[in-house]
Amino acid sequence: MNHPQRFSILTLRLRNERHVVQARQRARDIAELLGFDHQERTRLATATSELARNAFRYATGGTVEFFVQDVTPQILLIAVTDTGPGIANLDQILRGQYISRTGLGNGIVGTRRLMDYFRIVSSSSGTCAEAGKSLPLSTPRLGADQIEQLASKLSASSATDPFGEIERQNQELLKALSELGEQQEILAALNRELADTNRGVVAFYAELDQRATDLRRISDLKTSFISNLSHEFRTPLNSISSLSKMLLNHADGDLGPEQEKQVMYIQRSACDLSELVNDLLDLAKVEAGKVEVKPKQFTVEDMFGALRGMLRPLLSGNNLDLVFESDPALAPLYTDEGKISQILRNLISNALKFTQNGQVRVTAAEFGNQIVFRVFDTGIGIASHNLDRIFDEFAQIDGEIQSRVQGTGLGLPLSRRLAEMLGGTLKVESTPLVGSTFIASLPMYFDKPQDHMQERSGNMPAPENRQATGNLQATGPIILFVEDNQETIFVHETSLRKSNYRLVFVGTLEEARAALEQEAPALLVLDRLLGQQDCLFFIEEIKARGFAGPVLVVSVLDEPKPAMDAGATAFLAKPIDHFTLLNMIRELVDGTSSKTILLSDDDEVTRYLLGDDLARAGFRILEARDGREAVRMAKTYMPSAMFLDIVMPGLDGFEVLREIRSNPLIKDLPIIVHSSKVLSVTEIALVESLGAALYPKATFGGYDSPGRLHRVLNTVGISL
Repeated sequence: MNHPQRFSILTLRLRNERHVVQARQRARDIAELLGFDHQERTRLATATSELARNAFRYATGGTVEFFVQDVTPQILLIAVTDTGPGIANLDQILRGQYISRTGLGNGIVGTRRLMDYFRIVSSSSGTCAEAGKSLPLSTPRLGADQIEQLASKLSASSATDPFGEIERQNQELLKALSELGEQQEILAALNRELADTNRGVVAFYAELDQRATDLRRISDLKTSFISNLSHEFRTPLNSISSLSKMLLNHADGDLGPEQEKQVMYIQRSACDLSELVNDLLDLAKVEAGKVEVKPKQFTVEDMFGALRGMLRPLLSGNNLDLVFESDPALAPLYTDEGKISQILRNLISNALKFTQNGQVRVTAAEFGNQIVFRVFDTGIGIASHNLDRIFDEFAQIDGEIQSRVQGTGLGLPLSRRLAEMLGGTLKVESTPLVGSTFIASLPMYFDKPQDHMQERSGNMPAPENRQATGNLQATGPIILFVEDNQETIFVHETSLRKSNYRLVFVGTLEEARAALEQEAPALLVLDRLLGQQDCLFFIEEIKARGFAGPVLVVSVLDEPKPAMDAGATAFLAKPIDHFTLLNMIRELVDGTSSKTILLSDDDEVTRYLLGDDLARAGFRILEARDGREAVRMAKTYMPSAMFLDIVMPGLDGFEVLREIRSNPLIKDLPIIVHSSKVLSVTEIALVESLGAALYPKATFGGYDSPGRLHRVLNTVGISL
C-alpha cells in the first residue's frame, strides 16, 4: 500500500518549557510562509502548543515535526511524538466524556476541533498525535525544491524571545475576548428582539385562532347555504336552456337577427350559470359530507393491488411490513370502490404513522352479505378512554409520536362517515403498547337510500293526467311521459309537435299506473326522480304487470348505469335536445337507427347551425373542435360521415384527410369538406384526390339549404 509522500520542513526537540513556546512560534512562522491568514495561523499555533505542552507535561519530552503531506489538497501536518506511558483512557477523552482537574484531554479535543485532519495513536510505549490543515487555495503546489527553500528561510529567521511569544499570545487572547464580548452583546440584543418577536407571534397566533374560528363559522354557513341547493335550482336552468334552444331552432317560426342574438345570449348565460351551480353543488357535497355514492362492480384483490402500489412510498425508511391478505374466491363487490379505498387509505396511513416497528396487516373476509376489512398494526395503541374520541373531528391524542406526525384529525371521522354512507360501520379495538385493529363492516351490495336522491322541480304542482298531442292529426304510436316539471313537459311536447306520435303526459306514478291500464303505449319515458322519490323501481313493477315495451329514463343526474341496471332500455341526461329526443324515440319505437355525423370545425356557430339542420334530418351529431380531436373521434366512434373544415388548430383539414385515408379502419369514411376558405385549383384537386366532396360555407344557409345538404350527402352515399 502506497502512503502519501511527506516533505519535512522542521523538527524540534521538546526538552524544556521554552521549547514548547518555540514550537508554537515556529508553527506560526511556517503557517505565514505557506500563505495562511492570521486566524488560521493562530489556530495552527494553538494546536501545536497544546500537543507539545501535553507531550512535555505527561511524557517529559518528545519531538515536534512539521511536514507538507503531498495529497490533494496538500496539508500542513504537525506530528508530536513522545515515549511516555501513553494515554490509558484515550477513547473516553475523544468522546468528550473525560473530565480532568489538570486539563488532560481538553487540549486533545480542542485541537481536533481546530484542525481539518487529526489522528492520535497511544500505547504503553508512547503517543503519536498528528494534526493538519489544508493549504490555502492561493498557495501553489509545493515540491521538494520549494520545501527546501521554505526550510532555508525558516532557519535564517531567528526565534523570538519566549516572553515576546507569550505577549503575542496574550494579545491574541485579549482580542478574542474582546470579539467574544461584542458577540455576547449582539446575542443579547438578538435575544431581546427575539423575545419581542415571540410576544408578537403569540399575539399573531391568537388572532389567527380567532380568524380560524370566524372562517369555520363562515364556512359552515356557506356549506349550509350551498347544501340547500338541489336540482330545484338546476331544473329551471335546464328549462331555460331547452326553451332557448327551441327558439334558436325556429320551432315556432323565425326570429329576427337581433332576437336570435339575444336568445343565444340567454342560452349561453343559462349554460354558464348551470355549470356554476354544478360546481357549487360538488363543493357542497364534499364540505357537507353529501358526497355522491357511485357503485360499481370490482374485486377486493384488484383494490388491494392498487392500494399496495399507492402506499408503497410511505414505507420508505420504515422498519415495517405492509401485508394485504384476502381470499381470491371472495365474491365481487357492488359498491363505491373509491370510497372504500379512501377509508382503507386513511386507516393504513394512520397505522403506518403510529407504528414504529413490526407490521401493518390488511385483511378482507366475507360474513353473510357483509365484507369485513380489518387493519391491524403493532403500534402504540390507544387508551380505552380515547377510543370514541378519535372519531371526533380535529381530535388529536397527546403522545410522544403524536407530536412528531402531521395530521388534521379528520381522517378517522371522515372514514366513519363514508362507511356509514355506504351502509356500514367503522369500529376500533386497541391495547396500549400492543397495537390497534380498525374494523370496517360494509354491505357487499350497495343499495342507495332515497334520501340521497333529491330531484325536485320547485313547488310547481304536478300536472294532471292528460293527453297532449303536438300534432292533432297524429295517428302513430302512443308515448307515455312520466314527468312532473311543467317546463320540461312543454319542451317535450313542442319537440315532438311535428311528429306522428300521440303523446300522453302524467305527473305521478299513480297516474302512470292508471294510464298504462287505459292506454297501450309503445314507449314509456320515465323521469327518474319525482319529488323526493327515486322511480327506478317502477321499471320492474310495470314489467311485472306485463308492459313489454321499451323504457327511456331521463334525469338531471347523468348516471346511466343505475338506470340500465334497473332494466331501462336507454337513458338521456337533461336537458335533452329535442332532436336527440326525437331520434331516440325513432330508434326505440320504430327501430330506425339514426346515422351519426361528425362535425369537425373550430367555429362554434357553424357547428351549431349545421348540426341543427342535420339533427332535423334525423342524424346524430358528434362535434370536434380541432383536427386532432376529429381524427381521434373518427377512430373511436366510426361515424357514418364527416363534415370537415380546412382551417383548424392542431391539424388542418388536409392533414386530417391524409391521416384518415391512411388508417385502414376509417379510410373509407365519407368526408365532406365544409369550409369558408376559397380553395385554389390545386387544393380542390387534392380534396377530390383524397375522395372528399365539397360543400362550401358560402352556399350554406340559403333558401335551398336543406336541399343542397341532402344532395351533398347523397354524393357521398348517405341517404336520409
